[in-house]
Amino acid sequence: MPDTHWMKQRAEELTPQLVAWRRHLHMHPEPSMKEHNTAAFVVERLRDMGIDEIEEGIGETGVVAHVRGEGDRCVALRADMDALELTEQTGAEYASTVEGMMHACGHDAHTTCLLGAAAILSEMGDSLSGIVKLIFQPGEEGEAGALRMIEDGCLEDPAPEAIVAAHVQPDLQQGTVGLTRGFVTAQSDSIEIAILGESSHAARPHQGADAISLAAQAVTALQHFVARCTDPIHRKVVTLGTIRGGTRRNILADRVEISGTVRTYERETRDAIIDFLGNRLRTLVGELGGRMEVTISEGYPSLWNEDWVLDHAGDAARELLGDEGVVDMQYPSMGSEDFAFFQHVGEIPAAMLRLGTRDESSGFVHAVHTTHFDLNDEVVLPVGAAIYANTAVKLLQR
Repeated sequence: MPDTHWMKQRAEELTPQLVAWRRHLHMHPEPSMKEHNTAAFVVERLRDMGIDEIEEGIGETGVVAHVRGEGDRCVALRADMDALELTEQTGAEYASTVEGMMHACGHDAHTTCLLGAAAILSEMGDSLSGIVKLIFQPGEEGEAGALRMIEDGCLEDPAPEAIVAAHVQPDLQQGTVGLTRGFVTAQSDSIEIAILGESSHAARPHQGADAISLAAQAVTALQHFVARCTDPIHRKVVTLGTIRGGTRRNILADRVEISGTVRTYERETRDAIIDFLGNRLRTLVGELGGRMEVTISEGYPSLWNEDWVLDHAGDAARELLGDEGVVDMQYPSMGSEDFAFFQHVGEIPAAMLRLGTRDESSGFVHAVHTTHFDLNDEVVLPVGAAIYANTAVKLLQR
């Protein structure tokens, strides 16, 4: 079997191709569940590598491919493909050519790293100890593309023993990999609240019910409940991102609409917040003369990095980067990721790694989901490709 030195060398040799692939994807971003050209690009690259066991249209626009070695054991690697509705302001020569769309979360890099891993693994032939299932997933940004692919059979024939994903991390130095023990991403639920009052003249507020005042009370009560009535050791954050209401400065608003998210790890605290929103807060608004309607949409579940999967990924990373290239990350993220569905619904041991992208000397310091996010693809991509490939090898050899 080719050794780690060969794998690292191949990733470095592939760098010009990886950079070209990523920049093509970056220039042509597509929204969630509409990644038709991206999927076609992936399929064409896989076929160029000699990989012919490819399924298209899984979960609408997803792609699944198999790299077969010797044996029937199977592990999976996943990358997401969709972009975000943002107008890029990086000024890069390879900036998005699509108005109002950009790869602001690094999914172009994730896809490219997985293509690079596919190229490396496909060259291993029978020295590969089993099957690597490559999952190119649509719709991570709010459309639960992972769930759609699972429902469409992406984890069948064969079923993988474990699955690994990687995600860019702008506060982690480029060329390094971050490992988080235990929880790594949070559950995210969406909330929509309507506070209903009754209009009246601003000079006669007692003849109506001021929905804006009621909304202020509701917002304060909700944040008080989170801060003072849930376990302070539990990790949680409730963010109310929009509030809309009122028609004139001298008319009491009869309706205010609020939207936000609830992000949690511990189920007990999540259930307590949801119960407060649906019951006690509704009662409070009613006592003050209004009514409240609330819609709670359960979002992506939290992700727990399975110890043995993470251990093998960590071993793979240390072989390639040395101890100094692997960072033990102390805290999880309150962000959410639909990769968690592979663990919760697919019931497969999973782990997500972090690919460092920070390079202050070159200005690669901006957070994901911002109009200035970018990365040094000549450094990040070969690391990601090699880590993906070596992790699959380690998992198959366990």
